Amino acid sequence: MELTVVDAGPLIALLDGADPHHEAAVAAFQAIRARGDRLILPASAYAETLVRPIAAGPDAVAAVDALRSEEHTSAL
Repeated sequence: MELTVVDAGPLIALLDGADPHHEAAVAAFQAIRARGDRLILPASAYAETLVRPIAAGPDAVAAVDALRSEEHTSAL
């Protein structure tokens, strides 16, 4: 198992199906999970990832928090 530090850009793309990088982000995160890597989410990236979801409402924020709270994800 390896550690993968995730920046906001890929997370934003993963959560936004209309993002031009969405498909690449989905593939990257699937590969990370398949390898069993631990995701490290710095607090600054988490905060940046929340900008659009906060504007969109509580359900969007819950989607970000669900990703953050997965077993193999650590927030720093």
